[in-house]
Amino acid sequence: MFDHAFSGFRLRGLELRNRLVSLPAGTSLVEGGLPTSGDVEHVERLAEGGVGLIITGAAVVHPSSYPRGGKLVAAYLEEVVPPMRHKAEAAHRHGAFMIGQLVHLGREGIGAEADVPSVAPSAVRTARDAYPPHVLTSDEIRDQVDAWGLSARHLERAGLDGVEIHAAHGYLVAQFMSSATNLRTDEHGGDLAGRLRFLDEVIDAIRRETGPDFVLGVRLSAEEEVSGGTGIDHCLLVAEHLAARGDVDYLSITHGTRGSYVKDSTGPDAVAVESAARVRAATGLPVLVGQRIRDAGTADTVVRTGKADLVGMARALIADPELPAKSRDSRLDEVRSCIGVNQDCRAFDPHLHCAVNAEVGRGRHPGLTTPIDRPREVHVVGAGPAGLEAARVAALRGHRVTLYEAATSTGGALRLAAAAPHRAALLDVVDHLEREVRRLRVDVHLGAPISRDDLVEIHGIADDVVLATGAVPGPAPDAAAGRRVLSVEDVLAGAPVPVGRGTALVYDESDGFWPVFNAAESLARSGWSVHVATALTACAPRVPHESQGPLLTRLASGGARVTIGHRLEASGDGWALAPVFGGPPVGVEPDLVVWHRDRAVTDSFGSAGLVRIGDCVAPRRIGHAIADGYRVGASLGLTRS
Repeated sequence: MFDHAFSGFRLRGLELRNRLVSLPAGTSLVEGGLPTSGDVEHVERLAEGGVGLIITGAAVVHPSSYPRGGKLVAAYLEEVVPPMRHKAEAAHRHGAFMIGQLVHLGREGIGAEADVPSVAPSAVRTARDAYPPHVLTSDEIRDQVDAWGLSARHLERAGLDGVEIHAAHGYLVAQFMSSATNLRTDEHGGDLAGRLRFLDEVIDAIRRETGPDFVLGVRLSAEEEVSGGTGIDHCLLVAEHLAARGDVDYLSITHGTRGSYVKDSTGPDAVAVESAARVRAATGLPVLVGQRIRDAGTADTVVRTGKADLVGMARALIADPELPAKSRDSRLDEVRSCIGVNQDCRAFDPHLHCAVNAEVGRGRHPGLTTPIDRPREVHVVGAGPAGLEAARVAALRGHRVTLYEAATSTGGALRLAAAAPHRAALLDVVDHLEREVRRLRVDVHLGAPISRDDLVEIHGIADDVVLATGAVPGPAPDAAAGRRVLSVEDVLAGAPVPVGRGTALVYDESDGFWPVFNAAESLARSGWSVHVATALTACAPRVPHESQGPLLTRLASGGARVTIGHRLEASGDGWALAPVFGGPPVGVEPDLVVWHRDRAVTDSFGSAGLVRIGDCVAPRRIGHAIADGYRVGASLGLTRS
């Protein structure tokens, strides 16, 4: 299966075992610019999972790249060699090769927050920084070039097989190449040859400082996807220039800039493949392509059709490092898919996590490698993501697990959220967990509500009882007394609404996360004119950054109105929006009101002998529910027989 994706490939002197590449994804498992043991473990899991090549998360080449310090690997430090050697050894030990990505963030370094300016070829401010950057002098440019060479030498000494120059996503090298951000009139500006000079000098420095077998790649954005940004024609010119040099081993093709290059589940998959195909045809160089490629089948098609030579994945391998091995061995039903929500892998709170893989950033729980003395009778009440994960992990450890769910299907609130436009990928979590619990022979009872009396009976036969009954919509607001007000859950569940179509006012009394926008987009799809209002001073502040732009674009293109900084109040027989910071209320006349409040915990089971997980502890996100279930499932029986 997938013979093309799992065929070998020669990259300079490296004989890759397959065409699958782990793309750069920082973990923030770094202290003082040096990788920690957790970062090494992350690499080891990727290599064990069967990927052919691992490209590390970007390492900065100069102190000016990331003046806040700490959470990015500092390749310019001599001290980086030993811990990076541990990472390289972890990859090699399991048959993978490793390339280190090098980067300077340039104006995207957000330097002003650290009391030092960011740096760039010209004083063109990024929207992410409050101040324009410092313009690099000619002497400073020479210092920067030397830093790239030094950083590459450190990684070669650490045993890495090559480096990749990050010349994409609007970082320093890309800033030099673009006429929108490089306004210089000296030798490092002007025409394309001048704007490419910095990249040429960086390549020269790396080649001087490293040996002849050291692999060198360059990552390019084929489409920056911003006003005034570069596009495919510019990318082809740069790629042809690099091919003509004769010392670049591969090109990695991506789309976007900082804030847009991590595509969420609302857009298409494999967005950069056609761009990669054009670069490959124009240059003859080996081409790597990634960006929301989530499965080996897509990778196989890309290679088979000649679109690219290597296929990269980042979040798909974070979600399941064993994706290559499972796909190679025809165990596709066991693959845990990335759902593209960007809630945990992009938050770095405090480091890399994953909504569907609780081991990311936390490591493998010791319970998964500790033999059990005897199988325990484990009963789990509730088959949302927390309950499913607890059942899966407990069964994986060898316990006898029974799972009860009051509804006739698994998934809980997640299944409801997946009914919203653009959110169907959420069902991948549920489908994977349900397949796993059945594969592991969990005894699943659907349509089986559990009462307090039932729980007493269960206690008589179970060693452990895990409660994962979720949360409920918050109570109706006082302003809704005597009025028909729907909850977000009502809308997603298809509650009857007034005949005809008119204006639907969707009010967010919560935190600006997805639920209110799930309802808004559902109503818009049904033909309603949507007005979103919130007392918050921003729209969708809790929606992940990379999803905010697409979400607000969809709302605007659908004609939705957005009002921030206003509370919804009853006003006579109607409604009014009252400014949070003072001023007279403004009357509104919606035909339908949807009021979103924080979800609430209801508990009629008491506490004796119960382990609670997920939203019935406190309403939170998918990743928290999965992590709770994983932790409890892995720890059952560790401290008592």
